[in-house]
Amino acid sequence: MKYTEALKQLQRKKISPIYLIYGEETYLAEKFLKTLLSIVNPQNDSEAIQYFDTSSDMKALLQALDSSPFFSEKNIIIANDLKIFQDKLSEKDKRDEQDFINYLPTLPEYSILILRYHKNKIDKRRKLFKSIDKYGSIIECETLNYWNINDWLNARLHELNLRFDREAYAYFIEAVKSMDKISLGFLDQELVKLTLYTDDKFINRQTLENVFSTIPEISAFRLWDSLCEKNISIALELFLIQQSSGVHPLRLLAFLVRQIRQLWQVKIYLSEGQNVKQIASTLKLHPFITEKIVKQANNFSLQCIERTLHKLAIADYKLKTGSNEPALIENILIEFCQ
Repeated sequence: MKYTEALKQLQRKKISPIYLIYGEETYLAEKFLKTLLSIVNPQNDSEAIQYFDTSSDMKALLQALDSSPFFSEKNIIIANDLKIFQDKLSEKDKRDEQDFINYLPTLPEYSILILRYHKNKIDKRRKLFKSIDKYGSIIECETLNYWNINDWLNARLHELNLRFDREAYAYFIEAVKSMDKISLGFLDQELVKLTLYTDDKFINRQTLENVFSTIPEISAFRLWDSLCEKNISIALELFLIQQSSGVHPLRLLAFLVRQIRQLWQVKIYLSEGQNVKQIASTLKLHPFITEKIVKQANNFSLQCIERTLHKLAIADYKLKTGSNEPALIENILIEFCQ
């Protein structure tokens, strides 16, 4: 079950006796767990919860599940990264796994078992997985990417009573697309900043840029916009910000190559007579982003774009082979704007 569907079930107060929450996206897992505990343990009674981990004995875990709650309605057991979920099991782990599977149908109504496994992949063919799925709920908290972040983004904006306009939304997705690894916890903090920065609930691109300005991916887009406007002074200033932020030259180079290659593709498709809608479909880009690239492409000749791609390829080789040539990237940026 996907995270969003599981959250909807909690909102309808549909509670399972067993939960397996797995995946590397800690933000989603912790948020789901917090929501679940607020329902099954509304008094926030710490004595109602017992914790187990990798080193815990299986017999002790099963005994805890059998124990009647004394001062609370539910007996809540949280077990993190039990050995029985690992790919390779010892003989003892195999016996523990079978004991656990045999126990699941007899779980008392007064107990809730919450299993947490901090990896994205789990073998769904195993009897263990199928047994948990039969008697409880399995929640997948996978690491999100730009192509599947929409549900989370829209839900979080709704919670914060915010809305992105068309340009802000497209800009956010493009920024996320350029990130090496998406941290929802970090993005959530940045969205919360919007509520502190402005009382306006309808967020435009400029507001988003102002609040997100310290994020290297955002300043990289501002750098690119300045280059396409041939504003070299601003572009070089933003380039220095990238350097001072600790962004590796090869990472920035990869970003520039991706943007200029996109510019080259759009230029080619325009020469073939394709319109914005067709280009957006071909490149799988947001229509607003495509419109913007079309406008940017009109500022450069095909020869200039191809020449810059060639220079970036040479710069990539030099950086990877230990060249310490001063102002290597700066010179390419300056020539691109001329």
